[in-house]
Amino acid sequence: MQISTVQPVFKLELNHKVTSGVVIIAKYDGTHPCLTASAGYDKIIIHHPHGLVGGRAQRSEAHAEVSELNLSQAVKALAAGPLKDDCTRDMLLIGSPTQILAYDVHENTDLFFKEVPDGVNVINTGRVGKSSEMLAVVGGNSSVIGLNGKGEEIFWNVVSGRVVAVTVFDFDKDGENELLIGCEDSFIRVMKNNQFMVELPETGSVLCLSPISDVRFAYGLENGTIGVYEEGIRLWRVKSKQNAVSLQSSGEWLACCWTNGRVDWRDGTGRVVRRIQLRSNSAGMLLADYRSLGVPDLVCVSDRGEVLGYPPYQESSGFNITKKYATEEDRLAITELMNKKQALMVELQHYEANAAMDNSNADLGHKPSSAMPTNTRLQVAVTTDCDEGCIQLAISTNNETIVRAALILAEGVFETGETLACHPSRGQLRPILFIPLRPPRDVPIDVHIKALIGYPDSEQFHIFELTKHLPRFSMYKLIDASIQKQKIEGNVTFHITERVQRIYIWINQNFLLEKEIEIANEEAKDINLNFICLRDESNLQMNFSVDGQVKLTTNDIRLAGDLIQSLATFLNLTNLQVCYYFSQIPFIVQNIKQKVCFLNIYYNLVHNFNK
Repeated sequence: MQISTVQPVFKLELNHKVTSGVVIIAKYDGTHPCLTASAGYDKIIIHHPHGLVGGRAQRSEAHAEVSELNLSQAVKALAAGPLKDDCTRDMLLIGSPTQILAYDVHENTDLFFKEVPDGVNVINTGRVGKSSEMLAVVGGNSSVIGLNGKGEEIFWNVVSGRVVAVTVFDFDKDGENELLIGCEDSFIRVMKNNQFMVELPETGSVLCLSPISDVRFAYGLENGTIGVYEEGIRLWRVKSKQNAVSLQSSGEWLACCWTNGRVDWRDGTGRVVRRIQLRSNSAGMLLADYRSLGVPDLVCVSDRGEVLGYPPYQESSGFNITKKYATEEDRLAITELMNKKQALMVELQHYEANAAMDNSNADLGHKPSSAMPTNTRLQVAVTTDCDEGCIQLAISTNNETIVRAALILAEGVFETGETLACHPSRGQLRPILFIPLRPPRDVPIDVHIKALIGYPDSEQFHIFELTKHLPRFSMYKLIDASIQKQKIEGNVTFHITERVQRIYIWINQNFLLEKEIEIANEEAKDINLNFICLRDESNLQMNFSVDGQVKLTTNDIRLAGDLIQSLATFLNLTNLQVCYYFSQIPFIVQNIKQKVCFLNIYYNLVHNFNK
């Protein structure tokens, strides 16, 4: 990683504070780009370096090239696109808590105004499916809506989570754009023809989505993770202490703008190749030809109104900037390298001291304190523990050495963070170190282990690293049908046409089993399995009949949906007709209706009182 001193190709001050995440660039006259942002609760600013913006927008007293547009409601989201038929000019889309306004800035007219009862969290524009019509896609608290230039509803669908990011992208490479939806429930969903075709589980709430090529898109999560997917397969991901504000394709790399004002460029493996630091926190980063030169620049906007433009980074030419003088970033880089050098020198001194002590012990006939057999290996096993309601991670070695301490890194597993350190006292040292894991959600998890290995009386230890994969349904233990404790009333049934061997492969890959299950004989084709959930001791039954009939029996409707989604993805099923029965659903719906009724009464009372 290089700390870059690349200078921006342009720089300006808006003299207004900017709301983070509510920044866009649009061409309201069809030619000249204008930076538009929320500058407070109900105010929008428009930077127009190529000409004046009239109508409702009033020229700002703080900047001659900035106009202010004052509204009567809070500004939650902004977007722009050519929604008018046979018109290349961008229309400004303004999202308030329960309304959306499409405004023609150039002609000072309203394109449409629409109530959105589910709320407005994010807006984007694009062409979806086979239609050539530009749509405004609105993500709400539990739904996603597509509106045309007249404000007419083209599609609507329910999403099981608050929508916080949305973009259009040709996910399946069929020449038609699908809808990528990022939700607070940690799923990236792909919607095609108003139906959800893929769900990608993640480890945190999705903050941003951005297409970076014809086959790849990038994502950012609330826990600081960013990564890249290609055709549903995650290529890489990295973790940071900060949250990503925006992700953009920059030349050959991925540019990421973080909340603390840091902007870095990453290669195809997620490694940082360049990095710059803004003077204040970030409000947004956009890719646009803001200088009208035919080449897009990365336009970085800080929350204090500072705007910096950087050229896309190319591996062959870099930024084409020569550094003549040492700057503060150079000095920081030198200090970082000196610290690394000092740490390596200290480590070398420790090795030399250990070697001298080992030679001394060898002369006296004692066992070396730091040396260990060259064939030492770290062994990791995973077992289900019904008594403790967890997964036991057992760490040991293949000889007389012991595991003195272990550092476990796993996203979304531990309540206090993503890292757990286990270091028993000397009196509690055992040949095997057990660490309990309790994943709260049914998602596949990679557990990264760093263990300190040595002898019980050692003072210096060797570090061993290993990664263990936990399958998606690892919190379900296979049991005998005779020990089932709970009556199960809910179930789902459907029919598939698939070889029984494929069903066995799916079960072995997605459940944590003591040994892989196999076909007992050619005549026994039916599969009947019973599981118990380690979280709440609820039961799950799976029955696969020889005629293709499948029955999943569980009281957890979310678990049933996850099982169907996992099985359909594994078998490459695009359509599956399912019949379900859950006795508690009518009561849940009735309770929700009562709550909504009470909220409406309360809202009407407050509304009438305010009048």
